Amino acid sequence: MIFSGDERRTAHPGEAAEGHRAGLSYAQIARLLDIGEATVSRVLRLYRETGDVVPRPKGGGRLSPIRGKVVSELKRLVAQKPDATVRELMAELTARTGIVTSRPSMQRALHRLGFSHKKSPSHPASATRRKTSGEGASSPRS
Repeated sequence: MIFSGDERRTAHPGEAAEGHRAGLSYAQIARLLDIGEATVSRVLRLYRETGDVVPRPKGGGRLSPIRGKVVSELKRLVAQKPDATVRELMAELTARTGIVTSRPSMQRALHRLGFSHKKSPSHPASATRRKTSGEGASSPRS
């Protein structure tokens, strides 16, 4: 069996199944693999249900309404109005496509398309330039 040795290591889910086939209790398997009994129980339930200990695929979640033709329309919209805010883009996209979505959903869609947002508004250039060290900036006094 794989259970020999006292060194700490990561237990593989297959080892729990192997221990169970060898007649060990959940508590013994948990102690030998240094994992919780609840983990042993979950792994062995998965093994009973599927015949394997490979984790199930991740769950779904909700699909974004911004996909397919709506994405193409969003790209055109950003190209036409590159300085529009997310809320302005949302309103215009709703007017064009009828899709109603949240601001975070719109931001995620823009991020997936490779667009970023400005962290601060654009301001006119300052009339006063900063001096660099070579342009007569005062030097520390001794």
